[in-house]
Amino acid sequence: MTAFTTKTFDVALLSAGLFAGTAFAQTAGMVDVDDDVMVPPFNVTVDDLDDMDVYDAAGTEIGEIEEVVGTDANTPTAFVVDFDGEGYGDEERVIGLENFAMDGARMTLSLDAAAVATMPIDD
Repeated sequence: MTAFTTKTFDVALLSAGLFAGTAFAQTAGMVDVDDDVMVPPFNVTVDDLDDMDVYDAAGTEIGEIEEVVGTDANTPTAFVVDFDGEGYGDEERVIGLENFAMDGARMTLSLDAAAVATMPIDD
């Protein structure tokens, strides 16, 4: 390997490490929100949202809410959504509340699969 190639490789590794650290930092410090806490944008409690199905803009079921998380046990800021395929992968991702709308008993995610793929994975 030449010196240039080695430096390029080292920079790529460092960049990958910093990117991974950023994704981790977004979920670090998040805690489960208590079941009886109201989630203001939706006027329902955390318990009401537990296991609620999530739909995409076309009305296809794409997953369910596994938990509501936030900066503390009384401040909901995101959902952990367990996606079940349909192009969204088969993993749990942390997605901010601002990306959801509730219409009656239906929770709709405004992000497409490509945008969801950029959201932090819940470990």
